[in-house]
Amino acid sequence: MSTRSALALSALLLSAACDSGTPVERPLLDGEHQPEVLVEQARLEWPPSLEGNRFVRGWHPWRVDDVETLVPGAGESVLELVNLKARKRQLTVRFSVFDPEPGLETEVCVNGSELAAVPMMNPLVIDLPADLPMGRVAVALNCGGNPQPPGDGEAPLAVTGVAVRPVLEPGAVTFEPGRIEQAPWSLIDFARRIDEPSVLRGRFRAPAEGGVDLRYSISIEWQGGGTETIFRWPGADQEIEAEIEADLGERTGLARLRLIAEGQGPPARWEELRLASRTRGPKPIEAPPAPKLVVLYVLDALRADAVGHLGGVEGVTPTIDRLASEGVTFTNHFSVAPNTMPSTKALFTGRAFRTKGGWKLPENGGPTLAEAWLAAGYRTGAFSANAFVSNEFGLSRGFELAPRGVGEVDESSGKVATAQRVHRFGLRWLDQLDADDNVFLYLHTVHPHNPYDPPEPFRSEFAGDSDSEIDGSSRTLLDIKHMRIAVGAADRDRLEGLYRGGLAYNDAELAKLLEILGERYAPGEILFVITSDHGEELFEHGGVLHGYTLYDEQLHIPLVFWWPGVLDPARIDVPTDELDLHVTLEQLVRPEGDDLGEGTSLWSLLRGRGAEWLKPVRFAAASSLQGGIFAARSDHAKLVWAPRVASSWGMGQGLGRTQDPEYLFDLTGDPEETRNLAGGPSVEAAWLRSLMLGWIEREKLIDLEGADPDQIDEETRQRLRALGYLD
Repeated sequence: MSTRSALALSALLLSAACDSGTPVERPLLDGEHQPEVLVEQARLEWPPSLEGNRFVRGWHPWRVDDVETLVPGAGESVLELVNLKARKRQLTVRFSVFDPEPGLETEVCVNGSELAAVPMMNPLVIDLPADLPMGRVAVALNCGGNPQPPGDGEAPLAVTGVAVRPVLEPGAVTFEPGRIEQAPWSLIDFARRIDEPSVLRGRFRAPAEGGVDLRYSISIEWQGGGTETIFRWPGADQEIEAEIEADLGERTGLARLRLIAEGQGPPARWEELRLASRTRGPKPIEAPPAPKLVVLYVLDALRADAVGHLGGVEGVTPTIDRLASEGVTFTNHFSVAPNTMPSTKALFTGRAFRTKGGWKLPENGGPTLAEAWLAAGYRTGAFSANAFVSNEFGLSRGFELAPRGVGEVDESSGKVATAQRVHRFGLRWLDQLDADDNVFLYLHTVHPHNPYDPPEPFRSEFAGDSDSEIDGSSRTLLDIKHMRIAVGAADRDRLEGLYRGGLAYNDAELAKLLEILGERYAPGEILFVITSDHGEELFEHGGVLHGYTLYDEQLHIPLVFWWPGVLDPARIDVPTDELDLHVTLEQLVRPEGDDLGEGTSLWSLLRGRGAEWLKPVRFAAASSLQGGIFAARSDHAKLVWAPRVASSWGMGQGLGRTQDPEYLFDLTGDPEETRNLAGGPSVEAAWLRSLMLGWIEREKLIDLEGADPDQIDEETRQRLRALGYLD
């Protein structure tokens, strides 16, 4: 068995133990968290590296005489270095172009503490404090030289390299199932959320041969302060083999368990390291019997805060707001991707696609949502105005009928299919079924997705009083994104109004659909679920459209369950995502299924047992981009890693583009995600990073995707172009 397979199996066994209510021992090598190995090195790795010595934020790539350099911004430019022993060290910064103003100084902060300003020179030499802490150390420089990346012909203040000296000899670290071999000097961090008083258990095997000042230890550092050494070798008895039984006390929360190897000598071995606690999982909540008609209704590119009851403009979505007041609304529901293909694949399969998000869904793999309902005896139909939800991209698996003609585009005007057209196709199909048929119906409209082109009276009501004449066509929006058109405040207001107008039109058509369905089905026979595939950026971070960032305006989407007589009205604030929605819907027809996907069932929340529902971290990926962008979010923070491709790290495209390889946002103090706090020793950031990297790594175990799809035909290409997917 491979190492990855063994780790994944251990995680599965752990999950089963939690569900059965037995005492739990959680291995540190669990296949979910990726441990971080830190050693000292002289040079700093170029972005988007996650190595300990690295550039973190505030640096822009720039080529000078065919040499790749980094240009610091006007504010803080942050880097990180690894420090494993307190002593005097120097940081050296070398520039390729150096023409500073006379008297210019560099402000330096280390882990948030300001040092004396250093005169600018080449190389720039910074004496670091002798009492630096162990682990990652953040160094923030303010060179004051580049308010933004320079233009053609300008001479930037360009960094060719940064190094720190002296460095300790790096020790090798290897991982095997249940075993870690560690040589000095090195440090291994395991960031964990400890929910119950726990004990660290395991074994330590010292090297048979001695060394010089050879020391091994384990420390625990808590988020919010407090560090304690809980194991040390050599101890008083100097034994070669030692059992580890370290009580962590009554404290709970985020913590960093740190394995430290110091001195000179051969490696030691850690075996079966695990956290032991007694955890009893909640009793599973069963789903109710499936109704006669299930409608999964997706409004494309609908961000949550455009909906009235979620903070939107009053009067835009009265129908959705009524269903939310009569049903269950989830106020913190998220997509796992910022664009349609990977998002819909996740909704249909229960699996998030970390890479190759734009590829065709293969024919093999686990059952899709539609295939599960079809196997349960339901008639299944999908009617989508978005060309991606079709057989062309493998997303019609399990649907008896998924006609391409629903999303037909008017060639002369470029107008896309309306919600009225989508509803008409769906209702016609229902008319053809037997009265006794049970039905799973998927409806996917392209409102408020671009083009922002609402019909009257919605255009006049929401965008008619604007001083701008800008249109909301896909071509115009792409020109804005690629900075071929400059927009002012009035233009932005009008585009937002056109976006709301399209949503208002769809909401009005939704009311008509519900009225027709209400005449055909008795109360309690309809479960109507409203959601979106992703959100939309409307200049919050400088850009437009979607697919190139993982900010909340592209991930936060609505979710409403309306099932009169079965579900009591409720407002659920617990964070959820579309993987959970997949499991919840599939559980209606596969209650005993053990392979329902990566999500967690929402039935405990839907049936009033929310206190027993817990999922501490949510993931997302812009997986259609080469190299990808990845995010992990907790209730309080979001960490984004944006490796993309060489020299193109960061989020966004064109207008609003940023080029930080990593972002850390305080969701409590900065819910708009405007201040990047990446860099430094944050335990929560380390915890999110370890989970995110473990999540990415598991893609290699469960990747079911096939080869690149065949070239799409011109009709499909035209439909995608109308929606702005193709330039």
